Amino acid sequence: MNDHPLNPPQPPNGPASSGANGMKRAVAPAAGAVVGTSIMVLLAEIARSGALGQYKDLISPLIGWGPGLLILMGFLWLAHSYAPPLIETHRNTATALQKLADTVAQAATSQHDVVLAVQVNSDKVEQLRGTVSEMQEQLHLIASREERNGRTQ
Repeated sequence: MNDHPLNPPQPPNGPASSGANGMKRAVAPAAGAVVGTSIMVLLAEIARSGALGQYKDLISPLIGWGPGLLILMGFLWLAHSYAPPLIETHRNTATALQKLADTVAQAATSQHDVVLAVQVNSDKVEQLRGTVSEMQEQLHLIASREERNGRTQ
């Protein structure tokens, strides 16, 4: 299901299968150490027997630099294995954060537009209030004139 190198595989349901996965994880490094040690012992024994006497100028630097080169190759393997998924994860995170920032900016712009629309509508309502007040005064004047005209007739 999840083959990403940074996420270890989840054990299926059941205690027997989780123990088997733990055993496999523990055996792999031990097997590598045994093989590496065996190779070093084999090279040392062959060198001591004199069978590689003609290659001593070639083999002695390998024995001297071998452990360091193995460590360097291990680091390079780790970088090769884990850097691309890590970089991809960081890229996806950056993309998601950029989308979030764009959404927030768009929401802020929309909110600013709504505030401006409310301000414009508020100004128009104030203008209408003044117009309605003037019309009420005129209606009162007209009503009072008609009352006077009605009394005089």
